[in-house]
Amino acid sequence: MKKVVIIYDDTVEVSPRIKTIIGKNSYGDIVIKRKNLFNKFKEILETSKIDYKLIRIRDLDEIDDKLINSLDNKIVLHYFSNCPVNDTSNFDLFINKLIYAKENFMVYNGSLVGLIFKDKNSYIHFLENYKYDKKIESYISFEKMQIKNCLDISNYQNLLYYISGGFDARYFNSISGDEYTVVKASNDKKKMKMEYTYYHLLPDEMKKWMVMPYNFIEEENRASYTMERMPMTDIAIRWTHGAVNLEEFKMILDKSFRFIKERPLKEVSSSKYLEIANKLYLEKLDNRIEDLKKCKEYKKISLLIESGTDFKNIDEIIDLYKEIYNKEIKKDKDNVLAISHGDLFFANMLYSKEVNMLKLIDPKGALEEKDLWIHPYYDIAKLSHSICGKYDFFNVDGFSIYLNKDMKFELYINKTNNKYVEIFKEYLKENNYDYNLVRTYEASLFLSMLPLHIDNPQKVFGFILNAINILKELKDNV
Repeated sequence: MKKVVIIYDDTVEVSPRIKTIIGKNSYGDIVIKRKNLFNKFKEILETSKIDYKLIRIRDLDEIDDKLINSLDNKIVLHYFSNCPVNDTSNFDLFINKLIYAKENFMVYNGSLVGLIFKDKNSYIHFLENYKYDKKIESYISFEKMQIKNCLDISNYQNLLYYISGGFDARYFNSISGDEYTVVKASNDKKKMKMEYTYYHLLPDEMKKWMVMPYNFIEEENRASYTMERMPMTDIAIRWTHGAVNLEEFKMILDKSFRFIKERPLKEVSSSKYLEIANKLYLEKLDNRIEDLKKCKEYKKISLLIESGTDFKNIDEIIDLYKEIYNKEIKKDKDNVLAISHGDLFFANMLYSKEVNMLKLIDPKGALEEKDLWIHPYYDIAKLSHSICGKYDFFNVDGFSIYLNKDMKFELYINKTNNKYVEIFKEYLKENNYDYNLVRTYEASLFLSMLPLHIDNPQKVFGFILNAINILKELKDNV
């Protein structure tokens, strides 16, 4: 039985329009739901039953004589990285059939997905042309094999369709739909109901910012609702791929602060205002830290804090936070509540530069009108934890932790954002929001999220290091 060699061709040219979404990345480096497309393809292949070898190439010169000589008595699948598998059902059947190829095949689904070569000589003949001019027109005479599982994301609309269903899998059991709709379902029926009801409780003038949910269905073990599939990406996708330049960033902030300005406000007493702030930024944090300490992973995390930071334990970090909070809260005298989104970070913000449109998804939710009102800084702090705190990079594993020369742990995130932070500071100042106060509340977000992400302990420790960095900055500023 022949062995199959799969050449994952990640040299496919990315068009200027596609670069507005994925930046300078190749197709194989696009990250969706915490994995890049190459690793997703690799995982899919692991379910096959054939004897195969997967080789990823980023430069055609990597197909050298050594590789060619290893193809004796092999079948070759030359697979183009711009055609990821968007439906895994029956794809393994296609892979398992490769060993029976006795002819050369052109695999397509509206556009070229890959080429199957029955032997080494056929593949060499292909390479003689492809390595120099990357033309494949001469292979349209191949036997054609249609496959419905792959989508050509070099097409701009296809790319939007492919990534627009990338909601956080921590909360939803399933994301389905078609090119026009997205259906979200979860066994957390209360959360589904809150998200659905939130929109319908909003004042009419605020509904324009949201993607409308409809067709709420509650079953015995789950609930779902439907939304229109918007022809644009969430900002986090483009932010983490380095595709948001400074000009567009300002456009995004213009829209974001327009939303913030338009939120209805409601006056409360100073004592009530302080009570609400303390519940949100102190009491919730205390409860979450107690939840963290109950996790089996906490002991190892605590040892890392003690051995690799300037703190003995998580309690010392919280003590520093509370010290800064108690100083900074004295500046917060707005004494108003705002109708808020409640989770205003980049992954929940859909934006189109072409039409300058911002739409929000996945709000915190509400069952009653009173649930709409939140501390006015909360949305700003959430926005800051995407911009200043680089939260979205944690969701795509765009961070690393290493030991410095002093044997202390340091956090590295794949984003230089100093210019973006300075612009964000200008918008805060223009809109009468205090930067240090925003970052104080932001620090509470990273610390209160710790038990919610305990399924990824490295990410949790990254959050802790990030919070420490924020607190050190604030301590110097205060």
